Amino acid sequence: MHQDNPARIDPTSLQRSVPAATGDQHLSAELHVRWIAAGENLGDVQRLRRDVYFHEQGGPYSDRSKRIADGLDACGATLAIHKGADTIATLRLHDFGPSAVQVEYGSLFQIDHFAQSWPLDKVAVGTRFAVQADHRVKPVMDRLMEETYRRLLNIRMRFCLIACEPYLHDVFEYYGFHEYLPPAILPGGTGLLRMVLVMEDSPHLLECGSPLYNLVNDAESGAAAKAWLTRTFSHAG
Repeated sequence: MHQDNPARIDPTSLQRSVPAATGDQHLSAELHVRWIAAGENLGDVQRLRRDVYFHEQGGPYSDRSKRIADGLDACGATLAIHKGADTIATLRLHDFGPSAVQVEYGSLFQIDHFAQSWPLDKVAVGTRFAVQADHRVKPVMDRLMEETYRRLLNIRMRFCLIACEPYLHDVFEYYGFHEYLPPAILPGGTGLLRMVLVMEDSPHLLECGSPLYNLVNDAESGAAAKAWLTRTFSHAG
């Protein structure tokens, strides 16, 4: 099971060194956030998933209903970024405590290695990432990632995992994710990147220029988690 993609986001548009345009500042002020709890009605999130995964990307009809909504929506939290009445960006979060999450994503992310040293409810996975085509800009992405990071901090997560196609590498790298395993090869030969965000990894977030750096409040725990990751996964070094 791989990370659904929000189509093309230009990584150069995310760089901190680019001054915010007046329009971006106005857009930031118009955004508001809703966390949808496990089992709650997803509402407009389903429309956004449908628009991105099928109307835009042309996903196969047979896979349609599962990718718009599946059983894991009942045990995960879904972030929705709204502009007015419309959902313009979304990401779903789970921890690896539930057996259904382990079955769906455990092999892909080699979660057994994490389980040897960390409680699985301290390892998160982000899926169902989608951003509306005309809102793939820095203010929206920053808000999505910052709200996700805050939630992960509040529930004391140590790692957040994602899998994405190669063209999204630079986008996630900007926010502090990096590859910790070689790409997984899907049927048809497509490579899927397996990336991790080490929570509170202050030096790495600073090096990336990530806006998440300003949210770090326990760099010592981040250093310990990063040291473990580097020892455990040679690809993460």
